[in-house]
Amino acid sequence: MAGLKRILIVEDEPMIRDMYRVVLVDKQYTVDIAGDAETAYQKVAVFKPDCIFLDIMLPGVSGLEILRELRTNPIHNCQNVKIVILTNLAQNSVSDNAIANGADGFIIKADILPKDLPAVIKSLED
Repeated sequence: MAGLKRILIVEDEPMIRDMYRVVLVDKQYTVDIAGDAETAYQKVAVFKPDCIFLDIMLPGVSGLEILRELRTNPIHNCQNVKIVILTNLAQNSVSDNAIANGADGFIIKADILPKDLPAVIKSLED
């Protein structure tokens, strides 16, 4: 899927969300943000992202639950959207669960700098 230009960041930590947004906007991506499941579902419907960076630990509904919903419910039209899970949980069970539920990738937030996000997006296009 070439041309992943519309990026949705679903992250409840404002500082992280804003750092990611600034870097991506600077690299000419169109970016929208959400901090919880309800907002994420609304943004998906209106913004129609090509790629979603989805935090695992969110208030209320977890990122894994959102991932399952986006991948299985056709109302969201996200079967072909690239979804990358964001977390600080460096556990194989979390990454295995994310991939098993349709994630296209998995990033440990402590291991990546915001400036590396465009390279992650590019790798999804190849």
